[in-house]
Amino acid sequence: MLVLERQAIIERSAVALDPLPAETEFYSAYDWCLDPHLTVGEVSERLAAELDRLGDVEPGWQAREVATNVYLLSCSLLNGVDEYLRGHTLRIPSQLAKGRLGRLALSATDKVAQKWPQRHRTQLRRWKEEWQNGLEILLAGLMRSEGEAAPFAEVIGKLSALLRWQLPSGLLDVRLGIPSAFNRLDLTPVDVFELGRQFMRGVADRSHPVLVLGLRTAGTYFSALLCSFFKAEGYGRIAALTVHPKKGPSEWERRQLSEYARKGFTLVIVDDPPNSGGTIVLAVDIARQAGFDLSKIKVLVPTHPATSGWAAALPDDLVITLEPERWRKQQLLDPRMVAERLAEYLAPRGFTDVQVLDSWRAEELDGGLQHSASGKRGATLRRIFKVQLQTAQGDREVRHFVAKSVGLGYLGYPAFLVAQRLSEFVAPILGLRDGILYSEWLPQQQAAMDFGLNRDSWIDKVACYVAARTRLLALPKSRVAGKAVHENGWTLLAEAFGRAYGDFVLDIPMRSLIQQRLYRLHCPCPTLIDGNMGAAEWIVGRTGLLKTGYFGHGLGKTLLNSVDPAYDLADAILSFELSPDEEERLVRRYVEHSGDASVADRLFINKLLAGVWAMETAQENLFSVVQCGKQQQEQHRRFLGAWDFLTAQTAKFCGARCRPSRAVSWHSPLVFLDIDGVMDRRIFGYPCTTAAGIEALSLLSKHGCSVALNTARSVYEVKDYCEAYGLAGGVAENGAYLWDAVAGHGLPLIDQDTLVQLDELRRALRELPGVFLDERHRYSIRAYMIEKKSQSLLSRMRRFSIGQGVPVPLPTLIVRDLIATLQLDRLCFRQTTSDTAVVAKNVNKGTGLTALRDRVLGPDVETIAIGDTEADLPMFRSATRSFAPAQIRCKQEARLLGCTISRYSYQRGLLDIVGALVDRKADGSAGRIEPAGQSDGEHLFLDLLRVADRLQARALVGALFNRAAFRIFIR
Repeated sequence: MLVLERQAIIERSAVALDPLPAETEFYSAYDWCLDPHLTVGEVSERLAAELDRLGDVEPGWQAREVATNVYLLSCSLLNGVDEYLRGHTLRIPSQLAKGRLGRLALSATDKVAQKWPQRHRTQLRRWKEEWQNGLEILLAGLMRSEGEAAPFAEVIGKLSALLRWQLPSGLLDVRLGIPSAFNRLDLTPVDVFELGRQFMRGVADRSHPVLVLGLRTAGTYFSALLCSFFKAEGYGRIAALTVHPKKGPSEWERRQLSEYARKGFTLVIVDDPPNSGGTIVLAVDIARQAGFDLSKIKVLVPTHPATSGWAAALPDDLVITLEPERWRKQQLLDPRMVAERLAEYLAPRGFTDVQVLDSWRAEELDGGLQHSASGKRGATLRRIFKVQLQTAQGDREVRHFVAKSVGLGYLGYPAFLVAQRLSEFVAPILGLRDGILYSEWLPQQQAAMDFGLNRDSWIDKVACYVAARTRLLALPKSRVAGKAVHENGWTLLAEAFGRAYGDFVLDIPMRSLIQQRLYRLHCPCPTLIDGNMGAAEWIVGRTGLLKTGYFGHGLGKTLLNSVDPAYDLADAILSFELSPDEEERLVRRYVEHSGDASVADRLFINKLLAGVWAMETAQENLFSVVQCGKQQQEQHRRFLGAWDFLTAQTAKFCGARCRPSRAVSWHSPLVFLDIDGVMDRRIFGYPCTTAAGIEALSLLSKHGCSVALNTARSVYEVKDYCEAYGLAGGVAENGAYLWDAVAGHGLPLIDQDTLVQLDELRRALRELPGVFLDERHRYSIRAYMIEKKSQSLLSRMRRFSIGQGVPVPLPTLIVRDLIATLQLDRLCFRQTTSDTAVVAKNVNKGTGLTALRDRVLGPDVETIAIGDTEADLPMFRSATRSFAPAQIRCKQEARLLGCTISRYSYQRGLLDIVGALVDRKADGSAGRIEPAGQSDGEHLFLDLLRVADRLQARALVGALFNRAAFRIFIR
């Protein structure tokens, strides 16, 4: 009914919704805030401009906004100075840091970090103290005068003069982080003041000395507010200090803490809403080591709804908190306050009466899937309102509006600016006030359901949208990757790439080298990207498709922090599952509308980034948000879709370097390859081959061998691999299906009764909570459960994939019981380290090899089988000759079947085997794949494929003599 009602309203409504001219004029002066990762030098410039503006701006909401920006920029500057003075320290496990060896290492690192002359440090601390004092006076005054700056011209002049002081050049270039509290956690200064009031009820003596200890980053912002607040309330002895708990206090910070403890100060620890409370425990431990008694420590922090139990293990009288229902933005979303704001916005459009009829949390009307992470820490407040509007003539209509928290001060302005510049592609907005963006909401069924009806129109719209962002939301050319403080996307990709150096120990230091190469990848058009191009993010508007969630995904503390529009294209290709022809259309249309001619060169590395990011976030949502079974399955499908995407894209990349130039045909000898462990292994957390694997396949092609796959992988994957590598065909799902790529024809090798039993078991498994199925498998079943990875050494050594989860097989007794209860006499199952495989009893890789051989060439043809597991033994038995790489566990059984085992493992073993087959000595090197015209990202990936074939000992020696590799241990 809601959808039909809205469609009727759209038909008759003609009143356009545009922001008020006053808001448009005000926010248009803040183009610089599209990139919130400012350097200290840029913050100083912006602060000077805001201080000048404070005396000229219109009184009221404009003045409050400018005052808020002065506060935010000032605290950002103070935070940067404190971090600069603290210097770097070692990144070592907390347990090691507590031991004698760890303390010595940290102490030595601190001394090295403090090599800047003491005189300069003293001057910078004095400058910071003067700035803090002036800011506290200004904040206290502005709190009383509603943002009017006239009575504080002297303080403003003093602060402006301090900004002209020559800060160290090394400090000016430092990029600063974004305070999560005021960006994605929905807090405001009013909430900090309320925490201060709660503290005052317990410490009424205004003469009592109080030290406010801010935990950087958010603690810097909170401590500035609380110090101003306490002084305004009459507390005579207020001091402030900040520390970085995970780094630990510097020697100077430690001495300061001890001095305040000796003088009898009460310590007030402030921070943004804790996740687990671990940071608070660290801070309390630091305070107690400095000499503070536990009775003299108070923790003032808000509580986020997603982590309401964070303080359960702490003493009751230690924590003073503010529950989420009492936060200021919760009050701003009260229907009465929203009605007042909407009346202000809609009055100029001729609406004299505005009544809120009903309201909902956004997730209640979104079906819960596309916003399934709304319950986790960091998902901002959003509420939908059904509103009746009436004109002076008595005409009435009903519309729906959404009010969404977007950030405090300049941190929220990008939401307004982006919506205005992309008005062709997004729902109409009304305005932005107090960190709440008001826009029209168009209720409907998911437009993604209609994607298949006109794919070309969708593709063109997506291309135009990304191109519009490139043209209209450009960032400064100086904004290059590696300069932001939170390069989460490249860091995650570097972590995955580091596994090329091995799965234990060595990959950690090598990440730093890989990060540096990723940071240097050239992007000629840095852009405020969308960062979330999922099909569910598109809706149908009056004039066509519109994009939801068009801001707040690209840049931020926990966000991707990519500035290359190629990422949005890659994410769209992943989300919409575009075919190669559709991908080509998307890129072509984007280039036509943007002029970004080099985007194709940057696309492959961004595809990998998009896939890895999707896998990571899907697993994070699976474990960090309380979800029903349907939502869990949706997250699993998203993870598996990204896994497929990465596997297919990497196979295309590698196949392009060994694909035969002539048409594929069937001829002798017929070489059967297992995929996992022979062609591929999970080097980067998902399956792909290596440089040695590419060379081995190239040798087989050049020497006239027909290559077929024989694998437990699904039919779809076998078809993709045949297309990517130019293979003749294969046998899928442990002998259950035959695929002839030459003829383009497939054939099931199991009967209908077996298929019926598989479907029956599949339905039963879907009813079990926590059980996931790989839905790509149609002629067998791959089932597993997902457990959260532990931090143990064993977990690290058996790391399966990207993300927090690791798949494990189903309990054996449950599978046996199901098969017996359902009387599935045609099925059997096999447990692996990561899943439960259910297959037909009468088929295996050996019967599959025989069936394919007899079908395409006849029973007398020579067949060569290469595998590495017990499941490959039937294939060895049926082949003329058989081989295995060195990692095969069933060596004795394989040798009894005449299998020759290489001295090399994995793809080096495959290359060694193929070299022997074609009478060519193969030493494992793979230096002969170097096609011309590759981008820097493609060169990096090929280098990593070569690294994956090396012995770890060689790579370790290289790492030990490369100083840059140890940057990963510095924080």
